[in-house]
Amino acid sequence: MKKRILATAIFLASFGTMATAVANELFQARLSGDQEVPPVVTDTTGRFEVLASRDKQEAEYTLRADSGVRVTQSHFHCGPAGVNGPVIVFLAGFHAPGWDVDGKWVSNATLTDANVVNVSCGSTLAAIFEQARLGNVYVNVHSVAHPAGVARGQLLPADGK
Repeated sequence: MKKRILATAIFLASFGTMATAVANELFQARLSGDQEVPPVVTDTTGRFEVLASRDKQEAEYTLRADSGVRVTQSHFHCGPAGVNGPVIVFLAGFHAPGWDVDGKWVSNATLTDANVVNVSCGSTLAAIFEQARLGNVYVNVHSVAHPAGVARGQLLPADGK
């Protein structure tokens, strides 16, 4: 009887692990000027959320910047907090394939591996999301008033892991 209970417990534990491994995963960033390098004095704040598919081959995102700024572009950059890094994925703005934005809000936009423009943090979204888990990817929003960046935040899993 104890063996059967132990076997059932092991089975259920492995099933729970598998379910977690194949679920969509939410990443978030809270954006502010004090996270820019160097820091920017601004009232602008923002939020970014991206829901990665189970296989991490595509992701749907929402970007919001508050406090009256005109966003010109936004990107994923490869770099830990406090360090500037290269653009790796365009989210909005000056980029030939589109994503033009005149305002403060982008929602329900989709990313795929084809959107990776620099392989500093990996050549696929799966690799980039793995780097985000390690704290090596940030979201940066640029504005007319602050072309180098008005608000920035590290992209991290929503569950804090």
